[in-house]
Amino acid sequence: MSDLKLRIATRKSALALAQTTMAADAIVAANAANAETLTYELVSMTTEGDRRLDKSLASFGGKGVFIKELEIALLEGRADIAIHSLKDMPAEVLPQFKLAAVLKREDPRDAFLSRGGAAGVRFMDLPAGARVGTGSIRRVVQLKALRPDLEYVPIRGNIQTRIGKLAELDGVVLAAAGLKRMGLADQVTEYFSTEQMLPASGQGILAIETLNDETAQETRNSRRTDIVQILARANDVATFCIASAEMSYLKALNAGCQFPVASFAEFISDDSAEDRGTCGALEENARTLKIRGIYWDEKSSRLLRAENSGAIDLNSADSVQQAKNLGVELACAIQKQL
Repeated sequence: MSDLKLRIATRKSALALAQTTMAADAIVAANAANAETLTYELVSMTTEGDRRLDKSLASFGGKGVFIKELEIALLEGRADIAIHSLKDMPAEVLPQFKLAAVLKREDPRDAFLSRGGAAGVRFMDLPAGARVGTGSIRRVVQLKALRPDLEYVPIRGNIQTRIGKLAELDGVVLAAAGLKRMGLADQVTEYFSTEQMLPASGQGILAIETLNDETAQETRNSRRTDIVQILARANDVATFCIASAEMSYLKALNAGCQFPVASFAEFISDDSAEDRGTCGALEENARTLKIRGIYWDEKSSRLLRAENSGAIDLNSADSVQQAKNLGVELACAIQKQL
């Protein structure tokens, strides 16, 4: 392969730039033995979701507001790929695009921060009436199940802005992955287990999006073949299966960020009940994919739960479809409870 500079679309926020740089470096590293010279440049932009911080995401378009401008850059040929947090993406990408690869999942859990960091007051120790900030209705319904006696305050903004809310709130809840990627893990008071708080579908996963084959041909993108091969080398197969299961669950329920819904998939060891996940190394015998889901039923005021598991052959061309099927089956189990 000849010299190639990847143009990478990204949001301008500090977290997005840090994550995109991390993903870009991983892509370069994965291709070190195959490329003469592979470099990259960031094409940064501000999305509608970044600009409209005065309203909830559900009120003006949902998850797509964080990726629309980046996808336009792909269509207009100003960028070759775009890097997203998978949890910011709709359950199904538009037909002009494809999810080409994902990186190995970072810590998927939610984190609780109170004044004092690690020495601060833990969530279950907060006094009745304490005020906790979060911009996620998924988190609110689960937090209320743990502590119905607290007040949950909607907040938006970047990580620094949300942490700054501790000046007026008793605590805030943020994704652990973003905190760790920004070097802010020392601010965490405690982590919620996935049994206490099911993460957002795709949380902790960096997704790499590009044009699909047909759209690339229509735009006469002569770099297409090289780019597909480059991204395939960086893809983490196990995490891609996890992502496929979680997002297919959302798609089957036709759910976006305006719904209190979530799914979390992880590989577990076949000879042990201990969950391994993809935060650590995937062991050779961990080929069973377990997926759990929640859905808040507004009519009955019930938080519905279900889980499903099945064998996944990561060496098979059908592995992604197998994972998607698990997600759809989980959605069916939820729908039966409605």
